[in-house]
Amino acid sequence: MTTFSGSRFESKTALISGGASGIGLATAKRMIADGATVWIADIQDELGESVAEEIGATYVHLDVVNESEWISVVELIASQGQGLHFVMNNAGIAVNGNLETETTDGFMRTININLLGVFLGCKVCAPLMEVSGGGAIVNVSSIYGMVSSSKVIAYSASKGGVRTMTKSIALDLAERETGIRVNSIHPGFAETPLVENAIAQLEPEEGEQFSARLAERALLGLADPDQIAAAAVFLFSDDSSFMTGSELVVDGGFTAS
Repeated sequence: MTTFSGSRFESKTALISGGASGIGLATAKRMIADGATVWIADIQDELGESVAEEIGATYVHLDVVNESEWISVVELIASQGQGLHFVMNNAGIAVNGNLETETTDGFMRTININLLGVFLGCKVCAPLMEVSGGGAIVNVSSIYGMVSSSKVIAYSASKGGVRTMTKSIALDLAERETGIRVNSIHPGFAETPLVENAIAQLEPEEGEQFSARLAERALLGLADPDQIAAAAVFLFSDDSSFMTGSELVVDGGFTAS
């Protein structure tokens, strides 16, 4: 991971869902190194508490499909007198399935976690962010919210929803002059538990085909989570102050080839 330190997020507070591992954890580390107070929210309690202690964050349990849990987390942050300036809606799942094999229950589970969870994160956090002086929300979509594969029907639907919902929310918050910018980030394939689990679901022959396709199209290979986190931190920073409703693709050239 890149070594860096600074203070551009000093006196600012960030909430990162799905922050116990992968891109969320890498982003938390970068935000803390740049002076932010970070809350990691996840359902992986043991892991979350461990990594939070290790990096100097605060862990809180959060099931992103549960609105009352979102409200409790935001109330807890507010009770600390810290305000809330940055939110990363990062929690998500990836389950393989096509039109024939995907079930209605499985489809809705993916939609609820990946899309409803982002909606709730924006809806519940925005009021505290506004009274805290504004800030930025980063919604984690995917390249499969822009292009797709026959094997990820629910995942692609959910991430495509995140892409366009982000634009709607950005317009809404700008029109109401809340001072909150909202952008989506579209990672390619990275060395994260989500990608590893999705690949593990494939049959051996499918796995070989996927690896060949990835080698051909991901010109820079698999990303380190920190490479994706760097882009997310850019969207939080004042360096992106003229960006809202935008989509930032960080995919090693996958969608270009």
